[in-house]
Amino acid sequence: MPRAADTVAVQAAIEQSSVIPAEERIFRSGLRRGPIRPWAVASVVLLAHAILRFAGLWRPSLIPLSMMLVWPMPWLLSDRHGRHAIGLRRTSLRWLVLGPLVGLIALATCALAAWLLFDDSETNWFFQHALALGRAAEGLPEGSSLAQAFWFLTAPAMVFSPLAEEILFRGYVLKAFSVGFGSAVGLAVQAAAFSMLHLAHYGLRPLQAELIPLWLTSMFGVALVLGWLVRRSGSLWPAIAAHAVFNLSMNALTFATFANLI
Repeated sequence: MPRAADTVAVQAAIEQSSVIPAEERIFRSGLRRGPIRPWAVASVVLLAHAILRFAGLWRPSLIPLSMMLVWPMPWLLSDRHGRHAIGLRRTSLRWLVLGPLVGLIALATCALAAWLLFDDSETNWFFQHALALGRAAEGLPEGSSLAQAFWFLTAPAMVFSPLAEEILFRGYVLKAFSVGFGSAVGLAVQAAAFSMLHLAHYGLRPLQAELIPLWLTSMFGVALVLGWLVRRSGSLWPAIAAHAVFNLSMNALTFATFANLI
């Protein structure tokens, strides 16, 4: 018969081998049982968000709803360790200052490419953004100033998508796929998913084949930069700040260049 000490040693080895490193404990224990992998759970969450977001092509109000439904996920799907793993943790002041600067540079690069290729034509995605802002501004009281319209449209854009998209893409998707397949795959998958889901905004309805390549490329590049921010800082907050400044600058440039469409 095996000695008691040997039995205890074997049990300890089994328990140690089953312990998941803290950085991989993305989801609550109930979502980590058996063969379930973090990337599979993240894929389901991403798919649910995508369905709701693309439904916004026909019912635009579903797009902000798809964002708001992401906000509580770190508290519903993850415990304290999971929230820490996806980047909901403190970072240094240096990164919080650098984040907005990176967002501004990213917007300037996207704008330069859009104007060099399409000038101020309808194929410029800033033109399409101006049309979308104009439709959204129809709910404003008559006689509202341009400044009032700007902040009415921009304040939500600095909150809704920066929080939701950073939690989903640079949080869950980036971390889960990095754990499962490596850092490079994690960065690429979150960037590809981020760019593809932005077709729910421009390019598909109406179909604008010339706009799609630059729109996808721009969003893919922005997602890579935001992913880099999260990787280097270890936190989502610099990317959230960068995203908020990107949206602020995008709306400011659109108001400055296509005010007649808003």
